[in-house]
Amino acid sequence: MQLSSIACFTGIFTIFWSVNASSATPTKQQPQLPKLIEAALAHDYVLQQSRDNEQATESRRDAVQALPDPRVSMSVVNVPTDGYALNEQAMTQLKVGMSQRLPRGNAVALQRQALRATATRYPALRAQRAAEVSRDMTNIWTDIIVLHSSASLIKQQTRLLGQLNTAVENRYASSSGATQYDVISMELLVTGLADRLESVQAKQQSAIASLGNWLPESMQARITNLTPNRADNQWLQAYIAQSLLEPAPQRLVERLQQHPQLLAQNASIQVQQLKQQQVAETFKPQWEINASYAYRQDDPHNTSRADFVSLGVSVDIPLFSARVKNAALAASISSTASMQTEKRLIIQQLLSKVKQLYARYPVLRSRLARYQTKLLPLRQQHYDAALNAYTSANGGISDILQSQLALIDDRMKLLSLQGDMAKLMSDLNYYLSPAARLAETAL
Repeated sequence: MQLSSIACFTGIFTIFWSVNASSATPTKQQPQLPKLIEAALAHDYVLQQSRDNEQATESRRDAVQALPDPRVSMSVVNVPTDGYALNEQAMTQLKVGMSQRLPRGNAVALQRQALRATATRYPALRAQRAAEVSRDMTNIWTDIIVLHSSASLIKQQTRLLGQLNTAVENRYASSSGATQYDVISMELLVTGLADRLESVQAKQQSAIASLGNWLPESMQARITNLTPNRADNQWLQAYIAQSLLEPAPQRLVERLQQHPQLLAQNASIQVQQLKQQQVAETFKPQWEINASYAYRQDDPHNTSRADFVSLGVSVDIPLFSARVKNAALAASISSTASMQTEKRLIIQQLLSKVKQLYARYPVLRSRLARYQTKLLPLRQQHYDAALNAYTSANGGISDILQSQLALIDDRMKLLSLQGDMAKLMSDLNYYLSPAARLAETAL
C-alpha cells in the first residue's frame, strides 16, 4: 500500500543523526587546526614586525655613547694688527685645545636601561599576538566545523524528504488519500531546506575565506576547498567535554597577572619610570673639562719664550631652566601614575571578561545536557507519534512535517551550542594561558 510506503520512507528519520555521518575519513587523519595555527604564526607579519622592532631597539641601545665626542680647537690669538708679525708680541700664540663634555649624572646608563626595558615589551607583545591569532582561528575553525556539520545534516534530511516527497506525490496521483495541500507542504519544506542549506554554505565559505587574514599567500588557494574531517569533529567534541572549575579570586588574579597584555604593560611602566629618572637627572649639573697648549715663537732677538698650558672646567648653571625642568618632571610623574592606573584598568577588564565566561559556562553546559538528554529525545518521540498517527490515518502530513522541521531546528541548535561552548573554552584559554608558554610560539 502507498501508506506503508510512506511509513517506510519516513521511518528513516528515526535513525540517530550523527553530525559526523557525512565524513568518510581514514584512521590516520589528524585535526587540521594545529597546522593552520602553526602556518599562520610562522608567516605572521605582525610577529615579524615585532622582531624587527626589537632588533632595532637593541641596536639603538648599543648606539648610545657613554661620552660625546671630544671637541678640538685650533686658533692663532693676539696677533698684532700693525704688521701681523707672529714673533713681535709676547702674547701672540698658536693655541691648540681640546674639551670634553660629561653626561649629567647617570643619564647614559638610564637611557640604555630604558631601551633595554623597551625591548622586553616585544616578546610579550608577540605572545599576545600569538594568543590572539590562536583564539581567533580556533573560533573561526569552530564555526566552520559547526556550519559543515549543519550543511551535512540538511543535505541528509533533504535526501530523505525527497524520497518522502516522491511517495506523497505518487499517492496524490493515484488518489490514495494524499491531498494537494500535502504535496505543496512537502515542496515548501524541501524548498525551505534548500534555501537554508545555501545560507549555511555561504556562511561556511565566508568563514573559510576569513582564514586568509592569517594564512600565507601560498595557502590562499588551498583553503578554498578546506573541509573539516572526522578528526576535527572529534577534536570539537573532546574540546567542549572539558570540565571547568573557576579558580579562587586571588588565584585568578595571579593567573591574569601573567597575561601577555599585562606583561607588556609592566614593561611600559618600567620604561616610563626610567624616563622619569632621566628627567630627574637633568637637575644635576653638566660638567665640561678642557685643556689647551699655546705655542709662542722666539722674540725678534731670538730670545726663547715659554709656551703655555691651560686646564679648565666649566659647569652649567640652571638660572633659566629650573621652571621648565620642574614642569617636565611633574609631567613624567603624572605619566607614570597614568600608566599604573591603566594597568589596574586592564586587570579589571580582564577579570570581568573571565568572570563573564565562567558565568556563562554552567548555563551552556546545562543547555547542552538538556538538548542531548531530554529535548532531542522528546522531539524524536514527538515525531514518531506524528508518524504513527499519520500511518493510522489519525493525523495529517503537516503534523509530520512540522515535527520534522522542529527536530532539524533543534539538531542545528545543538550544533550551535557546541560551537558556543568551544568558543567559550577558547576565550578562557586566551585569558588564562601562561605567557611563558605563549612566548614560545611568538619567538
